[in-house]
Amino acid sequence: MEEKFCWRCNTKVKMLSDAEFSLCQAALFGGKKVVEEELIKRNYTNYIWLEHLETFEKFRYFVEMYRLLTGVYEPNPNAIFHHVSSQHGMDCPNCTKPFRTPQAKYCASCGYGNEQLTKI
Repeated sequence: MEEKFCWRCNTKVKMLSDAEFSLCQAALFGGKKVVEEELIKRNYTNYIWLEHLETFEKFRYFVEMYRLLTGVYEPNPNAIFHHVSSQHGMDCPNCTKPFRTPQAKYCASCGYGNEQLTKI
């Protein structure tokens, strides 16, 4: 897991790998059982479940799995859906923020790479 700048949140966040995101998705569809299985795999014996969540109950275990993997409570499940490293491009050599998509040709933050596009 790596920390990267998120364009939607406008801050650095812990980004999930594809494997970690698939665990979150499994928790979304499989519920508490999936989170408990991951707790056993990671040998967590003192995990404290959140009593109150600021989100819909159907996203409860999705949010819990993200918290288990990152150590950060993110109350907005929509944010978790875009905190996946593979959805972002390479880091800009100029400003170090990631390109917005893997297909991006220039940095939307500082404009790096834009000069090559204007010559075409």
